[in-house]
Amino acid sequence: MESENRGSEILAITWTLTGLAALSLIVRIVWKVRSKKTKSKLWWDDHVCSLSWFVLKTSTFIVTIAISKGLGKHVQAIPEENLPAIGLIGNFIGTLSILASVWSKTSFALTLLRLLSGRWTKDLLWLGVATIHVFLIVNALFMWIRCSPAAKTWDAYMEGTCWDNQVYPQYAMFAAGYSAAIDFILALLPLSLFYQLQMLRWKEKLGISIAIIVALLSGVTAVMKATVISGLTSSDFTFTTAPLIYHSTAESALTIIAACILSLSTLSRVTRPQNTTGNKSLENQSQTSENIPLGAASATSGQSAPPSSSGGNNGGVRVVGGGEGGEHGGEREERVERSRNRAWYKQPPDTNTWPGVLM
Repeated sequence: MESENRGSEILAITWTLTGLAALSLIVRIVWKVRSKKTKSKLWWDDHVCSLSWFVLKTSTFIVTIAISKGLGKHVQAIPEENLPAIGLIGNFIGTLSILASVWSKTSFALTLLRLLSGRWTKDLLWLGVATIHVFLIVNALFMWIRCSPAAKTWDAYMEGTCWDNQVYPQYAMFAAGYSAAIDFILALLPLSLFYQLQMLRWKEKLGISIAIIVALLSGVTAVMKATVISGLTSSDFTFTTAPLIYHSTAESALTIIAACILSLSTLSRVTRPQNTTGNKSLENQSQTSENIPLGAASATSGQSAPPSSSGGNNGGVRVVGGGEGGEHGGEREERVERSRNRAWYKQPPDTNTWPGVLM
């Protein structure tokens, strides 16, 4: 029994998931920066997603250090002097995992805020972002202050007092359950894109569908994480917390991947309007009317006007006809301008107030 070691299992799962998230993020950033179809640059959701992945990578790196100290083995197989170090490193792993989870969900929500219309949808997204920050950051804070002195949280041999053994795990289970609920809400909201974004191409439908599936998987891993939090109270915590570590990594990594897929699938929808056939026709008409000299338009109007009994009045008719032609041209130009300004997707009224490009 003492020879059992989950270290290799933890390393394989955490680094694989971190690598897949990194690949998705790189494709997202490079595609947005180098795309010739759009003038897109990096927005808030891109930066928050990058920050989330950086925190996730740091957490995975610290996990590697903890495994070199004995994490993944049974407590009986670990030198006693290594246990406080593993406990301290475990606190850092837990804190970074929580931050990665919070910011990956925030990135996904920020992308949806630029895509979805409807006040209730935006309010729901902002409420989710605010509450997930509060509940999960409090969870990270409890990890450090549940004992007095704080060092006793990672060194069980130090004298001091701690909360009841079930207080922190129960709150952590609540926070994990709430995190799972937010995952499912974020996963289901993109379904409305099929109604709000008109004329979706099959590639966009496929991308949005994949993003929804991956986000649902993230919610499933959050539920699984909540079921293994009880391992924190085990006397053999170095062995029993292994599933908690890779489920936490999976939740953040899958959310990052889902956010990247959603962003890439709808890239053209948030950066450029569609030039429909009707718009092109109106633009051609506008260009045609603009290329006709005013004098020629007046002459044409004059020819179509009924002849007058006096030559002087005939010139006056031409001027009036030209004014009518100009009036019709002005109406046409106004119609073209309205068509140009009308987005082909249902753009929310406050889109123009969204924070600008950071880079």
